[in-house]
Amino acid sequence: MDFKNQVVLITGASSGIGRRLAIDLAARGATVVGCGRSRERLQETEQEMKRHSASSTVHVCDVSDPQQVKAMVEKVLAQFGRIDILINNAGFGFYKTLADSPLESIEAVLRTNFLGAVYSIKEALPFMIARRSGHIVNIASGAGKIGTPSMAAYCASKFAMIGLSESLYHELRPLGIHVSVISPGPVRTKMQLLFDQLAAGVWTPEFLILKTEEVSRAVIKAIEKKRFETVIPFWLAVVCRVKALCPALFRFVSYHALRLRQAQSTRKDM
Repeated sequence: MDFKNQVVLITGASSGIGRRLAIDLAARGATVVGCGRSRERLQETEQEMKRHSASSTVHVCDVSDPQQVKAMVEKVLAQFGRIDILINNAGFGFYKTLADSPLESIEAVLRTNFLGAVYSIKEALPFMIARRSGHIVNIASGAGKIGTPSMAAYCASKFAMIGLSESLYHELRPLGIHVSVISPGPVRTKMQLLFDQLAAGVWTPEFLILKTEEVSRAVIKAIEKKRFETVIPFWLAVVCRVKALCPALFRFVSYHALRLRQAQSTRKDM
């Protein structure tokens, strides 16, 4: 697929997967508009993008605020006239049981991870429908396929992203608009490092953790192939398939496996 002359809007572009995608798509010739909350980190992303695509730019925007999203999309449309590809990547999480999680923290995760995507889609969609063209990419997570203890808010937001994507697929396909949802496993980002520090009993082995470059390649391939769902890496896709085929057995095995790992970690700390 030729990304030249394609206008790509990416949320959460100041770091991690979003930054990697912004740079890689700019290198493929796209005009990339990256948005995020940190002006300083966005400027770093912009410098990298402009090495490949002089027209690429950034906007400071908190996607949990619908008014900021509306203003940001209006600026993009005024500057470039269209949004060909929307990548909803903004998100964060925290590691606590639901009982110990402040309600405002749960709401903040849902507003950013799920409603932020809804706000962005709602603003961009009328213009895609009018042109009968466009591609919406939602970055979900393996945590949106398999519930993980002490991550209830994050899992709920990502399960919601997958459900949203499935609904949009049926609504928008007749209108010529494509939808993709990407569910990566653990990715080596600042958020994963934080989870590793907090979740001593359920740490993820390094060889199972994806690099942002791997996720970026999978997203770009999904866009090129117009593929609806991508689960990476392969081991996670297999695990998700096993869960779908044998859900009760999967819950039994995963419950006891997690308790075993927690017990082993406790013994090491003694």
